[in-house]
Amino acid sequence: MRTVRNAATLTAALLLAATGVAALPGTASAAGSCSGAGCTGKDPQAAGCGDDAVTSASFSGASVRVELRYSPSCHAAWARAAGAPAGQALFVENTRGAKRQVSIRNGQTTVWTTMIDGTVKARACLGPANSDAITCTGWA
Repeated sequence: MRTVRNAATLTAALLLAATGVAALPGTASAAGSCSGAGCTGKDPQAAGCGDDAVTSASFSGASVRVELRYSPSCHAAWARAAGAPAGQALFVENTRGAKRQVSIRNGQTTVWTTMIDGTVKARACLGPANSDAITCTGWA
């Protein structure tokens, strides 16, 4: 029985090598589990969209950095902030009016919003909760 299983494993390995297809254990796909508007409200890390994410726009001030993140494979955007003080609200919005927000609490060093449709322009913003005194990235 063991010889048959080893032979089957060897045959499968030779077929993969001959066809140029490689399967490595623990290798994740770059594609996320959603796309565009279908990503709205989902966590970028849990959906696999953070794997290929790039920073489309950002701003920094004092000890805070705010980024608009975009995943090419998921066509989705979200905001991420590092070093923002507690009581601030971080949000991402797009030109279609979709918006997702997270409030920054004590002890949080890096936070991010859930995603919105990234097939249209979006921006990331930070400011005091329930205030119009916000700072945003440019639309990207």
